Amino acid sequence: MSFRLSLMFRGVLALIFLAISCGGPEKAIEESLRAHILFFANFEKGVDALDSLGKDLATFDTANTNHITQGGNPDGYLSFKPNAGALEYAGKDNLAYSANSAWSGSVAFWLKADIASFEATYPEPFHIGKKDGSGYPWDDAVVFVDFKKADNTLRFGCYPDKDREITDQVVEERVIAVPVNWQPNDWHHIAIAWSNFNSGKADAEWALYVDGESVGRKGPLPQQVTWDIETLVMRFNHFKYPGGVDEIAVFDKALTPDEVKYLTDPKRPLNKLFYKKSERR
Repeated sequence: MSFRLSLMFRGVLALIFLAISCGGPEKAIEESLRAHILFFANFEKGVDALDSLGKDLATFDTANTNHITQGGNPDGYLSFKPNAGALEYAGKDNLAYSANSAWSGSVAFWLKADIASFEATYPEPFHIGKKDGSGYPWDDAVVFVDFKKADNTLRFGCYPDKDREITDQVVEERVIAVPVNWQPNDWHHIAIAWSNFNSGKADAEWALYVDGESVGRKGPLPQQVTWDIETLVMRFNHFKYPGGVDEIAVFDKALTPDEVKYLTDPKRPLNKLFYKKSERR
């Protein structure tokens, strides 16, 4: 072996040793995810969040929502019956909302659903938006994930404060739609990420990931959302989603593709990675 090749070989070995000793890229991803997690519910022991910066208590339809202790990712999940009401968690401090400056975030969760069994035209497993009386407007300052039954698509959309009717053009600009052909008993990982909401500029962007892969992105666009954070709730099974949900994680940043992929196959149990209550005491 020549002297130059020997030096190169030693350099490669040094880099490998440095990556191993420092934990490599996975260690950096874990540290970033842990630093930016706001809320985590994994349903292994109950329905309340395992860890959260805001309130951890869940409100849900106890008669039509089943807590399944086996299965899920890895153990425990929630299953909604067709008429079940929403599962709600407080938005304050569990979501990095800012009314007057740019803010970013991500929500990740697992879904299991028999799409052929959907009765609603747009069953909606996830929704954040303002409340108007006893209802939640679908077209006014809302972030949502739903299914469009007519063409078997999964959709992620972001509508700003309402200043016009939602036309086909607005939907095209602001809703990511991807075809899905899921088997009834298979779990699928969903991650949504957004950046620069309420920046006052046309620079907001959002992205949808399915099973760790980027499947669509929208923006840059202006995106002003006016919410009352004191009463805002994050709603799962917002509207007639008869299926399962597991491992809900909320972050105060737009996740990177590598971070999303890690969440689909974590090397460290997420209940340990995201449990931070002892640090806050």
